[in-house]
Amino acid sequence: MSTEPLRMQTQALLDAVNALDLEALRAMVDDDYGIVDVDPQGRSVVIDSTAEWEAYMATNFAAMRTAGAVLSSRVVGYHGEEAGDLGYSVVRFVQRVEIGDSVIENPCIATIVWKRTPGGWKEARWHCSPAPV
Repeated sequence: MSTEPLRMQTQALLDAVNALDLEALRAMVDDDYGIVDVDPQGRSVVIDSTAEWEAYMATNFAAMRTAGAVLSSRVVGYHGEEAGDLGYSVVRFVQRVEIGDSVIENPCIATIVWKRTPGGWKEARWHCSPAPV
């Protein structure tokens, strides 16, 4: 067993967001319990349904593409646990957004609830908040 359970899955989520790859992200996510995310202004966004999630992600990804944004994430802290068919990750990271000469760095902490499915681990809940790193 990995010394950092669910680390690869957590990194894959961040990588899909950075690549603005909605299809890849969609394949990793099954948000049974909704999500709480952080918008570009640092405010919390509560999303209760898959339809809301689809619209939110599609709108954000389109805006980033239109702006020519380059995204990256730097993980600065990680903890994960697996217990049977459920698990969780707590990840501190800095989301970096470059648009032209402008750079925005958003320090965040996310708690992710994972569930084991026949297709592998899927995100069942994402809760992200702004956080000092």
